[in-house]
Amino acid sequence: MKSILSTFFGSQTKKTALVAVQPNKLEDSGPSVPLAALEGNIAVIAIENIFQLFDFAALSGKLEVQAPANCGSFYFRKGVLIHGLLQVNQRKIGQILVESQVITEEQLQQCLLLHEQTDPPKLFGQILLEQGHIKPDGLDNTLLRQVKDAFFEALSWTEGIFRFYPNQVPAADAVKLYARIDHLLLEGMLRIDQATLDGNEEDEE
Repeated sequence: MKSILSTFFGSQTKKTALVAVQPNKLEDSGPSVPLAALEGNIAVIAIENIFQLFDFAALSGKLEVQAPANCGSFYFRKGVLIHGLLQVNQRKIGQILVESQVITEEQLQQCLLLHEQTDPPKLFGQILLEQGHIKPDGLDNTLLRQVKDAFFEALSWTEGIFRFYPNQVPAADAVKLYARIDHLLLEGMLRIDQATLDGNEEDEE
């Protein structure tokens, strides 16, 4: 198995694979525009290797990944994933809780109505807690599952580009979690292998 450093710097044949953005090329961008410190093509460098780099180098900031049909934003603090979301098909907290049979569909609709009526708006998770439908540790686990689902979805992408913005942080009201990249990668690869196996079994039938 190649080391992570070899993967990134030892065997690249295409100059577009990984590019460190030079500040002098972006002088006209203006001070309010964040500059990407690193960008590349996930068709050349697999997305799991990008995530490994964040873990290995203990990077902090925002990783944007743009695939043909979706895009995602992932925030890291010293190599640990603290937040992540997708633009399309992001599973909602309520959906996860109903599918897990933690709350009922009626309870979900009640909380959604309260969420629409609050001014200023409250976080949906806070409403669930106030209504007694879920405990704090249950909410934390659900939020972690939501972030993991986004991570696993991105892990399956094989085309697109990525950009890394150092020192960017999630919105102040975003729930911040701590998930180790090596654990997520292992779980994600097992999921992908299982999905492939299930697909092959269906084809044989």
